[in-house]
Amino acid sequence: MSAERPGAVGLRWLESRWQSRHGEPNTQDVESAMDDPLTLPKVEASSNMDVKEFLHPILFGVAEEDLDELAQAAVTWSFPTGFDICQEGEAGDAVYVIVEGSVAIVKRMDDENERALYTAGPGEMFGEMAILQEGARTATVRTVEPTVVLEIGRDPFLTVLGRSPSLGVRTLVRLSRRLRDGDQQAMDELRETNKELTKALQRLERLDRTKSDFIQVSAHELRTPVAALLGYAQMMKNYPTAQRDPMLQQLVAGVVTSTERLHRVFNSILDVSRLMSGAIEIIHSPVSISVVFEGIRLQFEQALEERHLTLTLVGVDDLPMCLCDPDMVYKVFYNLVNNAIKYTPDGGRVTVTGQTMEVPELGQCIEIAVEDTGIGIAPGDIGLIFEKFYRTGEVALHSSGTTNFKGGGPGLGLAVAQGVVLAHGGRIWAESPGYDEKTCPGSRFIVQIPLT
Repeated sequence: MSAERPGAVGLRWLESRWQSRHGEPNTQDVESAMDDPLTLPKVEASSNMDVKEFLHPILFGVAEEDLDELAQAAVTWSFPTGFDICQEGEAGDAVYVIVEGSVAIVKRMDDENERALYTAGPGEMFGEMAILQEGARTATVRTVEPTVVLEIGRDPFLTVLGRSPSLGVRTLVRLSRRLRDGDQQAMDELRETNKELTKALQRLERLDRTKSDFIQVSAHELRTPVAALLGYAQMMKNYPTAQRDPMLQQLVAGVVTSTERLHRVFNSILDVSRLMSGAIEIIHSPVSISVVFEGIRLQFEQALEERHLTLTLVGVDDLPMCLCDPDMVYKVFYNLVNNAIKYTPDGGRVTVTGQTMEVPELGQCIEIAVEDTGIGIAPGDIGLIFEKFYRTGEVALHSSGTTNFKGGGPGLGLAVAQGVVLAHGGRIWAESPGYDEKTCPGSRFIVQIPLT
């Protein structure tokens, strides 16, 4: 087959390709490209094949005069392997029918990688979607082997389509089949992805169980000698010799304080492990929330005084007795108040508000809100702060006190609080306008526990 210079349709095609690769073309560029086999794909002489005869079975039912018009408008192109016949994003100015070879339709994804949608072979058409939608190409068409195609310009194709119901029906059927095949491929890929995700989730669950078992066993084993160490340290603190020596008394007090903190950390870890495994035992008995908060106030009395913080209780004394686990409920509100103190700058306020209310699905409940004037919580952290070991902002690696502003900690308090509240059949959530260490928008933690 001898090569010929392209006609009007082919020239427009060449100009658009040159523009997409090299910028706005001039006459000399295009003329040079036509004669340069390295820049212009070979243009086959259409006289060597009967285009109308080729299109007849593909467009069966189209009137003879319409076939004649399409055949006359067609230009035959021959492309090497790996050539982009259509490029995603460019204007749709023609449709193509594959004569020989095959092409791959690929889509550029958000991560800039390409995904192969499907392949097309002899007798199949592509490029009509962009013309029908009067938009840009939605995918790139690339040859996977030496390929010959017929190119039919936009105007003659739309002219024949406008007066040929048969061509319209065939186009719709072809596009519907393509969409169906694309949906099926997407479903198959999604099914395979779900299988892989399920396997990965199962592996993560096994690893999480292994990790939880290790943490629980380690915390339990370490808590025993720490408890003994705490007992000995407290005995040393009360020993007459230590009480007579101010320096020794200060050293022993430091040992007691650090050991107590270490003991609390191990207890928190064990609480989280039990809550995760469902092994925690809730002992229901009548509990006075007012008494709980009086104990918490005494616990933090020194820290509140040192940092000039105000802890205010509103409506807590009026709350009725509720059936819950006294020790577990104490941990809930201890951790919430401790969290409020930790993230509130010196001189701030912590307000605890209590009320009874009817809650859908829970019935009659007590609602406790712990509100602070602290640095607040970023929107992205609201849904994560109750996760075990999660901390907002920079992780404090120093061994500061748990009541110091932004002091260190293992990040277990809120996880324990959530687990205990859920174990009581209640609800817990956080609210905050946002995170800002200058304006201190504050945060609010709400707990709802059924009365019965």
